This record gives sequence, C-alpha cells and structure tokens, in this order.
Amino acid sequence: MQFVFLLGQASQIASDAVRGVDSAAARGVDEVTRVLPVLQALPAGDLILGGIMLVVIVLIHGAFMRSITTHVARRSKRLALRPSVWRADLLLSTAIVLLLSAHLVETGVWTGALVRSHLVLSWRDAGYFVANTYTTLGYGEVILPEPWKMLAPIMAISGLFTFGWTGSVLVDVVGRVTRLKDLAEGNTTATTSGPPPV
Repeated sequence: MQFVFLLGQASQIASDAVRGVDSAAARGVDEVTRVLPVLQALPAGDLILGGIMLVVIVLIHGAFMRSITTHVARRSKRLALRPSVWRADLLLSTAIVLLLSAHLVETGVWTGALVRSHLVLSWRDAGYFVANTYTTLGYGEVILPEPWKMLAPIMAISGLFTFGWTGSVLVDVVGRVTRLKDLAEGNTTATTSGPPPV
C-alpha cells in the first residue's frame, strides 16, 4: 500500500515538474516572441560585419584625408613662394585624383569583404553592388542574400560619412588653390592658410 502511495506522490511530483517546465517554456517562448521582431530588424551578423567594416572604411578614409590635406598644405606653402595659376590648378587636380582614389580603395575593400564572405560570388557583381550602395544610388539588379540585407544600409552610411568628409576636404583645397591663384595674379591680400579674406 505504501508503494502505491509513493508511486502516486512520485506521479504528482513528476506532473508538477512537467507543468513547471511547461510554464517556464511558455514564458521563454513569450520572451523570444517579444524579442524576435527586434532580432529580425537588427540581425547580429549584419551589425557585427557592418560595424567592423564601417570602422575600417572610416579609418582608411581618415588616413587618406590626412595625407591629402598634409600634401596640399605643404605644396601650397611652396607654391606661395613662386605662385602660378597652372601650378595651383595642378595641385587641385592632384587632390581630386587622390580623393577619388580614396573612394575607389574603400569600395574595393567593401567588394573584397562581400566576395570573401561569399555574400556575392562574382567580383564584378560585388563591385557593382558596392558602387551603387556606397554612393547611395540604390541596389540595381544585385542584392544581398535575405539574412544579410541589413548590411546594405550600413554600407550606405559608410559612404555618407566618407563623402561628407571628402566634401569638407575639397572645400579646404579649393580655398587654398583660390588663394594661390590670387597670389599668382598679383592680389597681395591673399594668404596661403586660414579662411579666405572677406
């Protein structure tokens, strides 16, 4: 008789344990259901790869911008000693080519990341996708696999950051070149550094 009683108690304990597991599982499912939309909107893989790439691209861009501004500042000082319009134009042309080179290298880095991670199989397709996305023109015909689609906006953000930075550097270069041209044309109020005279 005691055996039957113990068996009944064991059955009750097992039943309570199963109900406890069921309710814990139900709570877990409820939590996952609440969090799932956030995980679907912001997948971790996209954010990790995209975040790393964004930092790498901005660091590359910073190195280029620092080199270009240093080059232009040094050349401006030298050209101010013997100013000429054609040399000022050559300095501007050189700076523009270097700025373009920075963006081409950066799109090459993004392209390599997409091909190496097998998100886009062809270098040509990856380059086309990156050029369209980095410049924020749009996708074109090439798109990333479904789980990686959030990588495209991060790529566009990196392009926005770097193009904005390039624009500010270009404004500085044009200001310096304009002052050099003023010096070459005999305008003695021009200076080679600082803001343009008002």
